[in-house]
Amino acid sequence: MPTPPHDKSSRWDHILSLLARDRRLLVADVARQLDISESTVRRDFVEMEKAQLARRTHGGIVAIDVAYSLAAGPRAADLEGSARETVAAAASTLVTEGQIVGFNGGRTTSTTARRILARPDIAGHEGAPGLTVVCAALNIAIEAVLRPSVRTVVLGGVAEPHSFELTGPLATATMRDLWLDVMFVGMIGLDVEAGLTCHSDAEASVTRTMIGHSRRVVGLATADKFGQRAMAGICPLGALTDLVVAGEVPPAIREHLRDREVRLHEA
Repeated sequence: MPTPPHDKSSRWDHILSLLARDRRLLVADVARQLDISESTVRRDFVEMEKAQLARRTHGGIVAIDVAYSLAAGPRAADLEGSARETVAAAASTLVTEGQIVGFNGGRTTSTTARRILARPDIAGHEGAPGLTVVCAALNIAIEAVLRPSVRTVVLGGVAEPHSFELTGPLATATMRDLWLDVMFVGMIGLDVEAGLTCHSDAEASVTRTMIGHSRRVVGLATADKFGQRAMAGICPLGALTDLVVAGEVPPAIREHLRDREVRLHEA
């Protein structure tokens, strides 16, 4: 097993993956495994409890709910996602308290959702939610519903076994009655001609409906997506209002975005 990175976001991702597997973690064990001080682990545990990601016990933390087994599943084997974490950190700043925010499925959108949901300023007041999250993916919904200050809306439909995305006529019909302030879109490939693409036409169809019902559409991409094409088209690049990227942006894509007035955020 590779040595996990020590930056905070990747460290937390590793700890949450362990928590999903073991249900309970001790300070001493985590400190020894990550080769960091016990005081650092204790601070992480305190902050995780404040973010409602875990509950502290004597000497460690325990999982809040069995839901973490599902929510952490897609990322449990992926501890080197520093590029996704970079995109997520930048994208999480684009949301303000009180907004209605949508997500399709995928590792980068899941990481971004987790970042947004953990923001301490998304608190809500006087009975109003701090954030409303509209989820096309079950794993994101499970993480969102654990936050009392977040109102969670889940689309109906058929759950895809690998992406956890909800698809089909029921998901699309539900989304037609909803409107978003911001929609975060992950993809398998990003290409000048093909636009944003994914492997499933059913998933792409639901995502397109969400895009059409959002004021702001934010694409989330790491450098490995550039120039790649999957089978199903989600939308052209010009349908985005913003693109958050980590890594070198090819000149052709940069020019294409500029011509279509898509704001480029290089994380």
